[in-house]
Amino acid sequence: MTKDIKVTLSSAFLLNFAGFAVFSFLAVYLSNVLHLSTVESGTVLSILTLSSRLLPFITGSIGDKYGFKRAMGIGLILRGLGFTALAFSYNFLSVSLSAFFIGVGAAFYEPSALAYFSKEKNIDLRKKHFIYLNLALNGGAIIGPLLGGVLLLMDPRVPFLISASIFFMLYIVQFITLSNGNKEERQDTVSFIKGFKQVARNKSFLLFCLSMTFFWFMFAQLTVGIPLHIYNLTNNEGFVSLVITINALTGLILMYFFKNHFIRTSHYTLLITGKITMITSLFFMGIYSNSYWVLFCVIIFTIGETFVLPSSDIAIGDFIEKRYHATFYGFFDLSFAIGATIGNYSGVLLLQRFPNSLIPWFIFSSIGTIGFFTLRSLLKSKKVITFKKDSIKA
Repeated sequence: MTKDIKVTLSSAFLLNFAGFAVFSFLAVYLSNVLHLSTVESGTVLSILTLSSRLLPFITGSIGDKYGFKRAMGIGLILRGLGFTALAFSYNFLSVSLSAFFIGVGAAFYEPSALAYFSKEKNIDLRKKHFIYLNLALNGGAIIGPLLGGVLLLMDPRVPFLISASIFFMLYIVQFITLSNGNKEERQDTVSFIKGFKQVARNKSFLLFCLSMTFFWFMFAQLTVGIPLHIYNLTNNEGFVSLVITINALTGLILMYFFKNHFIRTSHYTLLITGKITMITSLFFMGIYSNSYWVLFCVIIFTIGETFVLPSSDIAIGDFIEKRYHATFYGFFDLSFAIGATIGNYSGVLLLQRFPNSLIPWFIFSSIGTIGFFTLRSLLKSKKVITFKKDSIKA
């Protein structure tokens, strides 16, 4: 494992740790501490999501042209400034601007960070690196909210400032230790227009992104549909917090104990299996109106999610054309922006209109099934996939 990979893995843990120490309680902070209206709080959260997921196609091409290290550095500085500003923001305008800085910072950082992993030509090593990345992210997602909850009892601004200091610290560490990532390639030939053309003509990659849009629709229910459903059943916020805790803990345990199996198994097999598992769990969730049954289904959902998340990142590497690693990862984020946004609104609408009903869960699983068959048609096409090599050919 190279020094760049080790540093990026360690950074992933700290980034998720710092992020979840704030994001897990951000909606509560906006409503109960700053007393923003429901519309204002929703707008701030939307700005955060859309800026971090719609811009990566552009910021990814910047990483390809000027170096992954530089793009990641810009991202860390912007996120640090955003969290610092958020700690001292008390009105809708300043909070929105802070959220935008945080989102743009994520847009700069993530495509270039993933590009470090995708450049590994050995498929087994690449899979191993992405699996360890998933472990690091889940570890941060578990510990971050615990610290954030404790710090909020002291002063609501403390988690923001601690998170900001972590981002600034990581900037210094990465500036000293990381290589530029793509310095050996002729960056003067890289441009946004050329990157866009590479993506636009890669029909297999576009179909893959379409299939994953339906996955992100299902994935969004982890923070929308499922918490709303379990709150309707229990009227207890403690059960709601258990959803994320069980999700992160299950993912971490599963990936830790079965990482060698994941490395040996085709990432396309894991993608197919994971999607089927998530579809099944969402359908079963509406069959029996019991909170413990829902939490059991969350475990099943998480198993499927854990199969899909690292496997999709690995699969993107099979589509990437030379010099455009971050551009492809950046474009893939558009599928998240579209799928998760539709999933968020659909989850709220359906759970409010049909509480304790099978109807929302039938719709969620049906939409996921469309994505499953879209991916299956891609993988079965002889013009797209070579099973012997287990790699996508554009």
